[in-house]
Amino acid sequence: MAELSELRSRLDKIDEQLITLFEERMSVSREIGAYKRINSIPITDESREREIIESRSKNASAECAEGIRSLMRLLIEESKRVQRRGLNLYLIGMPDCGKTRTGKKLAPLLKMPLADTDEIIMENESRTIDEIFEQDGEEGFRECEAAALEAVAAHGGLIVATGGGMPVWKNNAHVMKHSGIIVFLDRPLERLHGQNTRNRPLLKGDVNANIDRLYALRYEVYKNCADLIINPDEDGTAERIAEYYSNAIRR
Repeated sequence: MAELSELRSRLDKIDEQLITLFEERMSVSREIGAYKRINSIPITDESREREIIESRSKNASAECAEGIRSLMRLLIEESKRVQRRGLNLYLIGMPDCGKTRTGKKLAPLLKMPLADTDEIIMENESRTIDEIFEQDGEEGFRECEAAALEAVAAHGGLIVATGGGMPVWKNNAHVMKHSGIIVFLDRPLERLHGQNTRNRPLLKGDVNANIDRLYALRYEVYKNCADLIINPDEDGTAERIAEYYSNAIRR
């Protein structure tokens, strides 16, 4: 029994080392996940995975080689799960489709913080959206918006209420697709009419006509980049989005 206890003690020490190394590996995996989100690189790279499995097992004894291959497969899958947990949940859609309202409902369900890109921009610039448009034009605002998107993509693990035009501008949709799950809140057009135009400079003037114009320009972009399309006015919308996101990051 003394000999068995000694052997078990040795195993305990080895396990402690493995746990430390495992935690270190997952920490590095989170950093890799952030790099991938920022640079629009997919989480899964099958050729890299095969290379890792073979390189780690090629110098092992015949007795251990298959076990090492199995271990590496498990480690790779766990690393990818860690990276998927860093994916944002992007809420897209027209002004007044309920992105912020839905985000506030989602935050306690998913236990994730809510970020509003318009609020980030105003805080960064110390100006309102209206003031940015007046002073820098739409292109100046869109550059601020792209910087806000880069920041939330790098952070990860956020519910992000986006500006209505964000997915339409340059390669923003591409960045979003590679850094999160995109949900299009498809509120019926008639429910979008009659909005307050404060900090919505593109709606000023004939509000309803401008809403109709933007809707026609943006709808297909929203639809094509979305992972999930849902009517925010239906009962249980937040719960359905939370379930979809949770399943997506667990797969």
